[in-house]
Amino acid sequence: MADGESELADAYIELTDGEAEYADGLQEYEDAKAEAEAELADARQEIEDAQAEVDEIDAAEWYILDRTDNTGFASYDQDAERMGKLATLFPTVFFLVAALVCLTTMTRMVEEQRVQIGGLKALGYSSGDIARKYVGYGLIASLIGSAIGLILGGIGIPWVIVSCWKIMYDYPGVVLTFSWPTALGCAGAAVGCCTLAVLASALTALRATPASLMRPKAPQAGKRVWLEHIPFIWKRLSFSYKVTVRNLFRYKKRLFMTVIGIAGCTGLIITGFGLRDSIMDILTLQYDNVSPYSAILYLGSDLTEDEEQDLENALADEEELDGYTYVYLNTVTLESDTYSLSGNILAVEDPEDLDGFWDFHDRVTQEPVEMQSDGALVSEKTADLLGLEVGDTITIVNGDDRGSVTITGIVENYVQHYVYLTKDAYEAAFGVRLEDAEVLLSYGDEADWEGMGSRLLDLDSIAGIYYMTDARETVANQLNGVYPAVIIIICGAAVLAFVVLYNLSSINITERQRELATLRVLGFRDKEMRDYVFRENIILTLIGIAVGLVLGKAFHSYLITTVEVEMVMFGRTAQPMSYVLSVAMTLLFALLVNWVAGRRLTKIDMVESLKTVE
Repeated sequence: MADGESELADAYIELTDGEAEYADGLQEYEDAKAEAEAELADARQEIEDAQAEVDEIDAAEWYILDRTDNTGFASYDQDAERMGKLATLFPTVFFLVAALVCLTTMTRMVEEQRVQIGGLKALGYSSGDIARKYVGYGLIASLIGSAIGLILGGIGIPWVIVSCWKIMYDYPGVVLTFSWPTALGCAGAAVGCCTLAVLASALTALRATPASLMRPKAPQAGKRVWLEHIPFIWKRLSFSYKVTVRNLFRYKKRLFMTVIGIAGCTGLIITGFGLRDSIMDILTLQYDNVSPYSAILYLGSDLTEDEEQDLENALADEEELDGYTYVYLNTVTLESDTYSLSGNILAVEDPEDLDGFWDFHDRVTQEPVEMQSDGALVSEKTADLLGLEVGDTITIVNGDDRGSVTITGIVENYVQHYVYLTKDAYEAAFGVRLEDAEVLLSYGDEADWEGMGSRLLDLDSIAGIYYMTDARETVANQLNGVYPAVIIIICGAAVLAFVVLYNLSSINITERQRELATLRVLGFRDKEMRDYVFRENIILTLIGIAVGLVLGKAFHSYLITTVEVEMVMFGRTAQPMSYVLSVAMTLLFALLVNWVAGRRLTKIDMVESLKTVE
């Protein structure tokens, strides 16, 4: 019985403990449920708050950008466009000078073969058979030369340019395609020029009788020149210089060919150096003269008074900061009646606030241009593209705002398009008051600009910073794409100048071989012989250089306005050193040709002068 009661007591105790555990579990459940309901309520409140914030967001604007909006692609496209525009001038000049060389060479070849042509005619060969021999020579030579030129020009030079561009751009590679219409047109022009020159010379010679052809062609007769009618000069010339002057006008064909050839080559060299100057001038003119500030601070929107004060205190505490000024700077659309383009608007409270940050002046006269409170200043190329002048009205589209303002001045600027005006002028044109959105900073070259930028970016009021050193580097990288073409132009023109001089010097010696042999028999020494012949080359070279300086300036002016892209204006002048280098290179080639050709003079057989024509 006792055992039963003990078991009953134990069961009762277990039941009591179970009830207690149940009560504890129920309490835990109730607590968990309450906590979950509280968390659910908080989550619902957060969702409602988030939804309220989403509802306050303005309707989204979608921007669809294609690859042309990519900075790298746009830069590469502009480089390719500039390279394409180079082809509007240089190939034409190169071809004209090369055609002149071919014409002279082929004509001289036929004239040197007069005796052989006369012998063939005397033996009964028809004029067609004889002409075919020389035409075939010119045709084969020009075809071989055209093939080599097409390989170098159609594949070699583009490969060099593309390889240089790989330094600036990261791309897998470029497939070089061959333009057959262009290739056939260039080859046809070269072959036609050379072949027709040979044909014309051969037909001219074949009109003469065999007896006439088998006799050497009579040399050009000497004539009095216009300088002889100026006794003050003529009487003071030595005998050798008088002979030189007469020989210059005695061989008029060679005179004009030498002058034209040297002028064309000198002009191309000047243009190449000038193009380099105009490209590099942009960096100095824009970032050292026109807009010499150092960085731009971009402010956040809706700044509080405390944020504005913190920014002002931070700028004042920067000891390395030379100065700063608040401006409104934004990308806009600029329009005229005939054209529109993307540009920038720069608005300031007081024009004097921009002193040391932006210099407004006329490019040609360098006279300062003042910003008026009732008008706007426009950058030079912007006005040119829009076809506007001082006194005209320019339309500005800034987001949803649209207004027009009168142009009161045109100022120098090289990178991008700008309209400068006061905030009062903007308010008068748009009816909207502008708030400062950017701060222009100016600091010295030795300043710790990276540390300064990091400290300023810690402020809540600063949205970003852009250093002008980055802008300068970006523009420099874009412009470097033209350098391979500049080098090719200078080297090509230099080689062409050497070829022209050597070819004409060789022809000069060949044409006058009997005359020169006679002079040697009369006792002329080697130095006197060289002076007698090459003094003419130097004089003609100097005349060609003088003409080339004028052509070079004209070529450069034309090319600069042709190669420019819409967003950049190149420098308009070539440095004096470019002219000096061009003249020095041409003279160097002239002296080198004289030295090489002078060795031929010592090998002239004096016995030739004793031979009769028969």
